[in-house]
Amino acid sequence: MSTLKSTPRPGRHARRLFITLVIALLLAVTAATAPAQEETDGPYPTDAEVYATLKPIVLSETRRGDVTTITLDIPVQHDTFTSSGFPNSNWNNDPNIRVGFNQTLGLGAMRTFLRFDLNQIPSNATIQSANLRAFINGFSPNGDAPTSMLARFLSSQWDASILTWNNFNPSWGSEIGVGDVPASIGWIEASLTGSVAQWVSGQRPNHGIMIQGNEQPQQRERIFTALNANNGLHARLIVTYDVVTDTTPPTSNIEQLPQWSAGTFTVRWNGTDGPTPGASGIRHFDVQSRVNGGAWENWQTATTATSATFTGTNGMFYEFRVRAVDVANNVEAFHPTPDAATTVDTVPPNATMNPLPQFTFTDTFNVSWIGTDTGSGPNDGSGIAHYDVEFQLDGGPWQPFTFTTQATSGTVLSALPGQVYGFRARAVDRVGNIQAFPNGPQAETTVSLGDPSANIAAFNPPIATANNFLVSWVGSAAPGASIVAYTVQFRFNNGPWQTWLTNVAVTSAQFSAILGDGTYAFQVQARDSTGRVSPFFGGPGSGIALDMVAPFITIRDYMPAIPSY
Repeated sequence: MSTLKSTPRPGRHARRLFITLVIALLLAVTAATAPAQEETDGPYPTDAEVYATLKPIVLSETRRGDVTTITLDIPVQHDTFTSSGFPNSNWNNDPNIRVGFNQTLGLGAMRTFLRFDLNQIPSNATIQSANLRAFINGFSPNGDAPTSMLARFLSSQWDASILTWNNFNPSWGSEIGVGDVPASIGWIEASLTGSVAQWVSGQRPNHGIMIQGNEQPQQRERIFTALNANNGLHARLIVTYDVVTDTTPPTSNIEQLPQWSAGTFTVRWNGTDGPTPGASGIRHFDVQSRVNGGAWENWQTATTATSATFTGTNGMFYEFRVRAVDVANNVEAFHPTPDAATTVDTVPPNATMNPLPQFTFTDTFNVSWIGTDTGSGPNDGSGIAHYDVEFQLDGGPWQPFTFTTQATSGTVLSALPGQVYGFRARAVDRVGNIQAFPNGPQAETTVSLGDPSANIAAFNPPIATANNFLVSWVGSAAPGASIVAYTVQFRFNNGPWQTWLTNVAVTSAQFSAILGDGTYAFQVQARDSTGRVSPFFGGPGSGIALDMVAPFITIRDYMPAIPSY
């Protein structure tokens, strides 16, 4: 036995698979040439008639653990050739298939087409080897050197019973490889391991192959025995493959869910069928759900998807579990405990501002808010994630005060006096439910920043003739505040100020002028309910002259002769 290793034709694609031709002379050959199968003995049976009597033969079968190794002899299902010399003739009933160029019979260039049915081999089988065997029953010329032949994938279906050179030709695919075929009677073998592996796995559709020889105009051909010669010398594939007997169920799990979920959420699962080599792979998943610890119900059945959206009811507690089924129909048991669980929250939380006083008497003040997320189901809500707070001035447009905060209070700085500050709050929970802002403020306050004021009521007339006379005063406070106490001072003849009354609530009192005749001036200070005090102030007409001893003062006109402050 000799082995001829094929070499690529110059310029052919670099990914070409090379065929190794192993020539086995199974018949003793003493002559240089043997005639082709007689073609005049017909009629011959059709390919279909012969193929119906054949079936793949198991040449060997061994088992090592879960791995079974099988060698099959698979007969060709369809074979024929086309002839450029008779371009419209179909040769499906010819007992021979030819490759090369024939001048003697005027056949011209000839190409052979073969297809094998591989459905008996499982798609998950590992192809160890696949050899094409064909029987050469004739060749020319005598003493010819080995001739190159090219094998090529076919990429569309074809019908051997109508195929001709001109019509019904299948589309050509990529090249498989090139090898040399000797001029000798007997069986030859060529490796098609890679091609068969692609067909079996589904990587490439199985439309068979075309074999093309040297088509230069000369008498040079190889003649092979066709299927309908019906003599057992038809082409065949000898395929050895491993297949794993998968008896182990796959495993699966559901990705963890958050403690809380929105009304519609995504559940994701996955699985593996291994790591045993040759495991059949996952066919589908079954996913179940239950609510609040109740009975399990089918949710997704026989699905090949690995995720789905689930819609629940607010406040309900949902649990999920999954199982996988592999191609060998090994079924994983449902897990006794849930794979994942979550509670649905569809109700927004509620936040509100804490009340503010009607008036605020500083330009810096605090505001605060509170919120709850109780939901409406048996499991409350997911909890508040953050707050958004807005403010407005005098009922104007709303402006951000603080957003996306977990704090529950904030400080207003440099508040504008006289402005009404309004505030409103909303809350967002952990699954994204958002409370709507109310239309109006939830709390508001007016900023009141003025100090109180006070003055002495003008004396009328500004002369007293008795040493007891009435002194009156008035005061005012900023909006929202009130005067709670006064302090009154006096002085005699522009002397130093002396305290007369301290922290009194009254606004008038009798004054006893014990210093005799002269001028008496008065000033007053007010303290409001916020603790703010006014400066001492008298005001116009806050002085009076005391005249108890003659000669007496006669008023002719009122002039500001007596200091008023």
